[in-house]
Amino acid sequence: MNLLYDERFSPAEIAHRVQSVGQRISSDFPESPIVLIAILKGAAVFASDLARSLPRSVRLEYIDVIRGSEEEIVDFHFVTPFNVRGADIIILKDVIRSGIIETYLADQLREEGPTSIRFAAIVDRPQERKSSLLVDYVLFPSEDGVLVGYGMEFAGEGGNFPFIAKVRTPGDPPFALATGPIKVVRG
Repeated sequence: MNLLYDERFSPAEIAHRVQSVGQRISSDFPESPIVLIAILKGAAVFASDLARSLPRSVRLEYIDVIRGSEEEIVDFHFVTPFNVRGADIIILKDVIRSGIIETYLADQLREEGPTSIRFAAIVDRPQERKSSLLVDYVLFPSEDGVLVGYGMEFAGEGGNFPFIAKVRTPGDPPFALATGPIKVVRG
């Protein structure tokens, strides 16, 4: 596969935004226990970086969402069993679109007795919302298109890129009209 893409956010921009979000979380929860719950697999890199940005111990857990489509949730797979009673939870996702999966997951976790549930996303697309979900911490708001890098994959490719890029699709302008560098990865 030839993956064509335009780099949108550099590793330095991502690191700066993660540090900023980490500072906000530290300010919002100065002493309470925090559990970061990453929705696999797109939020795994974000979860690692965010956990390291927090100046204290946090628990890091992972959930895999098994779905039939964007809006049809089949099941949640908790990678390891964990307890969230009395903890402040921050659910981490790569791209939050409709909010349906996130709302359903929050409803399920509320039954476990956490103190609070908040959301953090690499990219938030509130214009695509089909629920009233509000995202508390966002690295990059409303970036459109198919994204790769920083844990996000397209057709199983690009997740290892240290930057975030927009995948070029057939509807994009011709290469001569493109802005920024176009890169090709041959796989």
